[in-house]
Amino acid sequence: MLIKTRRAKNSKRGLYLQDRQLRDTVFQPGTHYKYVIDLKNRKMVILASEDEGNTVCKRDLKKMVKPVLDIRSKKALEAFEGCEYLQVEIHEDQIVVSGYVTDSDKLLSKAKRLVSKFIKTGQKAQDISDLLHVKKTAEIVLDKEELEQEGGYEQLSFSFDEIEYPAQSTNAQNMERAIQNLHIPLQVDSLFAGAGLFDYGFLKSGYEIMFAVEMNPDAVKTYRANIGNHILQKDVTKVDTYRYSSPIMIGGSPCQGFSNSNRYTNYLDNPNNRLVRSYIEAVKANKNCKVFVLENVPQILTAGNGKFKDEILAELSDFDIEYQILNAADYGTPQARKRAILIGSKIGRIKMPVPTHVGHHVTVREQLCGLTRKVSNQHDISKAKEVTLKRIKSVPVGGNINDIPEAIRPNGKHSDMYKRIDWDKPSVTIVHPRKSMLLHPEEDRILSVRECARIQGLSDEFVFHGSLSGRQQQVANGVPFQLAKAIAKVIRESITKFNNRLQLQPAY
Repeated sequence: MLIKTRRAKNSKRGLYLQDRQLRDTVFQPGTHYKYVIDLKNRKMVILASEDEGNTVCKRDLKKMVKPVLDIRSKKALEAFEGCEYLQVEIHEDQIVVSGYVTDSDKLLSKAKRLVSKFIKTGQKAQDISDLLHVKKTAEIVLDKEELEQEGGYEQLSFSFDEIEYPAQSTNAQNMERAIQNLHIPLQVDSLFAGAGLFDYGFLKSGYEIMFAVEMNPDAVKTYRANIGNHILQKDVTKVDTYRYSSPIMIGGSPCQGFSNSNRYTNYLDNPNNRLVRSYIEAVKANKNCKVFVLENVPQILTAGNGKFKDEILAELSDFDIEYQILNAADYGTPQARKRAILIGSKIGRIKMPVPTHVGHHVTVREQLCGLTRKVSNQHDISKAKEVTLKRIKSVPVGGNINDIPEAIRPNGKHSDMYKRIDWDKPSVTIVHPRKSMLLHPEEDRILSVRECARIQGLSDEFVFHGSLSGRQQQVANGVPFQLAKAIAKVIRESITKFNNRLQLQPAY
């Protein structure tokens, strides 16, 4: 609950806050607090901490004691350097400090010079928003759990700010047109990030992953170990949409509502598809979003004779959307994995990546060549029971559960079980290797986590963490590396083409 809003002087010595309204907050003398700084957007959020961080001081007056927060760190000074005043919002459980400037004419002139400089040098021009009179469009709000993940300081970055212009101003109109022509940075928000396989393809293609969300704790461990600490462990449906601010959004939302969808007026109304709905709402809420990628099972394009797909297109009608079912094997992954890909764009239609390996697919043998037991995750194999081992031994290369003698064949299992992959072909789709009994080409065992990872196109430096079952599920859930890179490439080419307009169109 907001208790008070007031201005404060900016000081080169640091941030000194004392206010009688602080007595109505969690910031009591002797308690602790941490703060998160956003250098780019001139913001600081102060939050309570149970047992570590800075200490709330006190000022003794005749009839009361005032809590005092005294922050003098170099980062705090940097955050508000050049700001003419500070705006302080005191809430019950947090304090938000924002820096502002007011001299519009001087700033406009300075912005013009910088835009001209950026056009000549090709620098990322989105940082010009630091010099403009901006209207607050997002607050950094972290709960206790998130703060612990941040570990104290964290420089958070937002790609754009909404710019506030004087009414009927020709200069403002010129500025608006200039801002529209500024560079779009290769910055990504990721929903349903899993262990980060999709993100990893973008990361290795030169993108910066700014924010990611995943609720599975094992997957989050793997993500942090391989990609970064910017991931939030939380249910996507419970994340406030203001957290999304990057110009590119990617995600593979789980989707199960196909067979029962006729009970509902719309597929997106099916409770089993609520995660697809959450992804759509996140994209719509992010005013900075210029490009999105939705990855899913092929049925999302075909369900209801295309009705499900049409609903998605209608919800995101502000974007030009391309969609297609792509086979990862056609892009250099040794795996026949088909996924529906939808790419939406506000900078011109983005075509699907052209296949690079049609007719000469990478084989399992090529991909597993040189693999030894010294490689991480190669020991991650479930041990088979005696009856299971007998079943495995009866399955030939390319065979499945139907090759198991009827006397020991599991009841009620479908043909996707006990598949033995072929050395000289791309693998079948990688799924949880123990649950599906995905078999090694010649050894009588299921595939290891590392073998699955290689078949997903990952290098051995990408290491999986968590429980064994968790690692097995993580490696099965995700976009194969080469397919992710192919998608990242076409998006980057389109953004580069859009950004290059700066060389052709004057800002003023």
